[in-house]
Amino acid sequence: MPTDYFAVNGRVVPAAEASISILDLGFLRGVGAFETFRTYGGHPHALGAHLRRLWACAATFDLAPCFSEADVRRAVTDILVKSAHAELRVNVVVSPGEHTAGVFGASRPTWVLIAREVHAPAEEMYTHGVAVTTFDGVRPHPTLKTTNYLSGKRGLAAAEAVGAHEALYVSPAGHVTEGVTSNVVVLHGTCVTTPNAQCLAGITRAGLRPVAEAAGLQWTEGPLTRAALATADEIWITSAVREVLPVVRVDGQPVGGGVGAGTVGPWAKRLRTAYHQACIEQSRAEAQGFHQAAGG
Repeated sequence: MPTDYFAVNGRVVPAAEASISILDLGFLRGVGAFETFRTYGGHPHALGAHLRRLWACAATFDLAPCFSEADVRRAVTDILVKSAHAELRVNVVVSPGEHTAGVFGASRPTWVLIAREVHAPAEEMYTHGVAVTTFDGVRPHPTLKTTNYLSGKRGLAAAEAVGAHEALYVSPAGHVTEGVTSNVVVLHGTCVTTPNAQCLAGITRAGLRPVAEAAGLQWTEGPLTRAALATADEIWITSAVREVLPVVRVDGQPVGGGVGAGTVGPWAKRLRTAYHQACIEQSRAEAQGFHQAAGG
């Protein structure tokens, strides 16, 4: 039977044996950055982009890169072999390490790979769509992917209370910015709109853009209001594991108009298939390119 293996500072161990110090600043002070990626055909997808974003976030707490793309690829390959999972969902988490002095003093960074079976959303969520709620708020540092998700807890609790899948932040200016764990993309006719402020620059969202444009959609980035959600033909949320997930209800109201209101639209189906195939091809090409550059 497949079993989980994690990596702690590059050492791959069974999940039950993985541990870090209780003095780690990620635990004591909540100082940490993370990224989530998945594999396709055993190859990490967009790993270079994920690591660049990880180190940009880590730089805000003065942490320089402490492991390489090669280290991650090597650990992922080892975990795939040992775990017997077909594909992996991987959380890369990094902190300054074990506390030594002052408030934020640490000796050596801690980095871990939490690798599990992908467990993408159930197929019925793609065929029937999901509901989301909106709530007032913004993340304290919306352009950074930190381990602090406290600002989203209220939104996710509200979503869970009504059976919704995700909660979308709405800023004091009335702009829908992002989901607690996703980016939001809205379609009116053949025009896509997605927020470009007070939100994380999503890697999945960025990868969807050329796929959408190749299919004939016009892609724009700018302010998005609740009213824009109410008049949308289709709404999607994007993330590394979800890929492109259709939203059919917002705050209890159906998305779209006419006889198709509240159902999954044709573009969601088309783009999901095209994006998934693009990820497979990109992951293979990225792996080949990396190994060629490394001389392997």
